[in-house]
Formats: sequence, structure tokens, C-alpha cells
Amino acid sequence: MMKSLNEQAEAMLKKHKAFGQRKSDVSMIGKTQFRQFTSVRSYQETTTTLARIGRELGVSQLKEITPEIALGYLQTRKEQRSVTQICSKEKDHEHLSQKTLDAERKALSIISGQSLERVFSNNNSRQASRSYNVDQVESIKKAQTEKFSFATELSRASGLRAVELLTLRRADEDSKSTRRAWRNDRFEGLKGDLYVVTGKGGLKREVLIPKDLANKLETYRLAQPKVILDRKVKITSCYDIPGGKNFSKSFSSASNRALGFSNGAHGLRHSYAKERYEQLRTLGKNEIDAKTIVSQELGHFRPSIVEVYLR
Repeated sequence: MMKSLNEQAEAMLKKHKAFGQRKSDVSMIGKTQFRQFTSVRSYQETTTTLARIGRELGVSQLKEITPEIALGYLQTRKEQRSVTQICSKEKDHEHLSQKTLDAERKALSIISGQSLERVFSNNNSRQASRSYNVDQVESIKKAQTEKFSFATELSRASGLRAVELLTLRRADEDSKSTRRAWRNDRFEGLKGDLYVVTGKGGLKREVLIPKDLANKLETYRLAQPKVILDRKVKITSCYDIPGGKNFSKSFSSASNRALGFSNGAHGLRHSYAKERYEQLRTLGKNEIDAKTIVSQELGHFRPSIVEVYLR
């Protein structure tokens, strides 16, 4: 009996090098060396994506999808529009997001056995800046409870992802990844205490938290670390502060109440990047060096990606 497309997709992922270990091994962020997938959730989403693409292409076996077919599919997808709900309860249509296209490209790269070139969406909705200015952040904080307000300030001050708030460790308790070449001039011009967070792909990096915020963070330190389930991923947290999906949802709600719109909690990383880049340029760093430093402080190693944050 021929396997279903979902079963074929799961079999492919199990054979893929990123899934050389048991799925249960993916349950704790920071305990894997996976580059492309960091959770059971992403594993399941990729399986679903592969099966859906197979159905849309009308194939009975995923191995029938060649690199040429995959690229043709992505080129077609970038022209398509998705249905979204707008405030008036009517339906609107917009081009697929870049995030969706990237996820599909990643899935198709597994099928084809080679890295497919990136296809860019015709959706221009993300061309505007996602960053918040100082006054906007203060307004959002006033619309939050104390712990959520503190998490907002931590994220903005140190460029943290929502989930990274849950992974904070003091630098004397953990250390950054040694499989990357870190610049020695990271955090130049800043003062504070070093902590370590675990980001995408299990990459551990140092972050600098201003002294006053670091002191306050330690007041939230737990006597014993606790395990938090965030988006089906188990994370051991040392501090009694919000993070992950819970923080993201709360932040967006507070932003909508305070400002009438929300750029998402990720917008705080954009704020950090813009302020930090401007500071580094003032300190005399050239454009490339400034972007490289900001990139590494955010947990990236591509100066070009900083362009997205600087819009």
C-alpha cells in the first residue's frame, strides 16, 4: 500500500540530517545541534507543509518533485494571494508573506536534496519599520502588568526574542556557543551584566543587560528552575518572568490598547537594532562593522539581515 503524503513527508524528515536524533530530543531548546529545526512544533509544521505542497502539485509521491518543479512552484506562490480578515469583518486578499515562502522553500529543499534559491514575496506589507520609539514603548508598558512591563523593557534593552526571555542564564552559569566566531567588540559602549540566552537553532549567545534591569531580574530569580511548555517545547526557566507565546500575545494586546496598533513583540528587537546601530556609528564604527556587531548581538551572523531591522 502506498504511503500517504504525510507519511512520506515524515519519512523524509527522519532521514534528513537535522532529524538524526529522536523527536523527543528536540523537546528542550539548547540541548540539540539542529540548525534548521528546534522543536517538535517545527517538525510537525514542516511535515504538514510538505504534504500540502504535494497535494497542490498533484503528485502521488513526494520524490516526484524535482528542484525545477519546486522552484516553479515557489515562483507561482509568490504571485498568489491569501485571504485575511480585516476589521470590518470583510475578507481582504494580500500576497503571501515572506515567512510562508521561506518555510515552503525550506521544506522543498529537503525533498530535492539541495538548497533552493530564495524566492521573494510580492507582499510589501513588511517594508515599513516595525520598531517602536521610546514614547511608544513607555505607553505600552503602562498598559501592562508589572512583570510583563519588565519583560518588555528587557527585550527592548537587550534585543531579546520573546522565547529568549525564558532561557536567560547568568554568564557564570552558562556560556555562549563556541562554534561561532564572535567579535570582541560586541557591546562596545554599553554597560551592564552579561547573561546567556538560547536562540534559534539552539545557538547560545551572550546578551548585555543594563545594570538596573539585571538587578531587578535577580529579584525574580526562582529558588528552583521550572519547566515551561511554550509552543509544545519544554524550556527550563530560572526566572519568574513571562516570555514566549504568552508574552507575545500579551504584548500585542497591550500595544493595541495603548497605540491602536501592534508591530508585535519582535518590534522591540527592531528598536534595539536601530538604536544600537546609530550608537555604534556615533562611536566611529563603519557601516559594515556596525551592522556585523548588531547582527551578532541579535544572534545572527549576516550583516545584511540588519537592513530589515533598520527600515
